[in-house]
Amino acid sequence: MVLKGTMDIQGMVAIQYDDEAKAVYVVWGCTSPQNNIWQNGSQVYSGVGGHLFAIASDLSVKHGYDGFVYAEAMDEELFNYYCEELGAIYLPALEGNPFRFMLTDETTSKLREVYNYDWTDEII
Repeated sequence: MVLKGTMDIQGMVAIQYDDEAKAVYVVWGCTSPQNNIWQNGSQVYSGVGGHLFAIASDLSVKHGYDGFVYAEAMDEELFNYYCEELGAIYLPALEGNPFRFMLTDETTSKLREVYNYDWTDEII
């Protein structure tokens, strides 16, 4: 994700279409160092993470999954943040990361309203 008119990367997200779950799995997502409040204690732009989840949910809708998204937080603090700020709910996992969560169609609909963006296939 870049700011319009720049080539400065603000965040990146990798997704996987999960046909069995009928949801997009956010395999990996990260803000750029200058926007990583968890690492640096400050950020140039807030909302980068929300934008990344909005992008994932938009792709979920386009793929026929109605906006459902799931992911795993890196720790309990970030998991709690996603629950409080984005409306994430706990998604039990049989094994693996205990901080798995999901964003429902209703939650991601709100995210797409708040965090808008223009998609381009332009190579920078």
